[in-house]
Amino acid sequence: MSDIAKIRGFSFVELIITIAVIGILAAISVPALMEAIDRSRQRRTMADLRTVASANATYFLDMGDYAGNLVALAAHGSLRSFSPLDPWGTPWHYHHHPGGNKDGYHMRSYGSDGKKGPDPPIPWIYAPYEPEIEIENGVFTKAPTGQ
Repeated sequence: MSDIAKIRGFSFVELIITIAVIGILAAISVPALMEAIDRSRQRRTMADLRTVASANATYFLDMGDYAGNLVALAAHGSLRSFSPLDPWGTPWHYHHHPGGNKDGYHMRSYGSDGKKGPDPPIPWIYAPYEPEIEIENGVFTKAPTGQ
């Protein structure tokens, strides 16, 4: 008998067991990975909002009022290399309130769905997930729990 005839491959049962183990590992790890990605996007959003708050404070000191929009803030030079989209790829919501007792601004990211209100529950996310983050006049008014 030749050496080639002695070589034996995997049996069908061994292949099925291997595929099942890989499937179980994926079912355990993918949800945790997706949650980690969303949490990192939240932290990036909060960092971007802090950057805008700092730039708006500089703008206020120079101009005597907050910027009317993000374009004006960038044109002033106090906001450099800032994306018009939040980490989820949806536009930022920036509103300026000139004069009166509500003088100031607020800026918001609606999160992954880009809509106001909570995202529909996702069964594989372990913790409550609130993607909306808002800053008003340099202070977070709506931020993820535990931040």
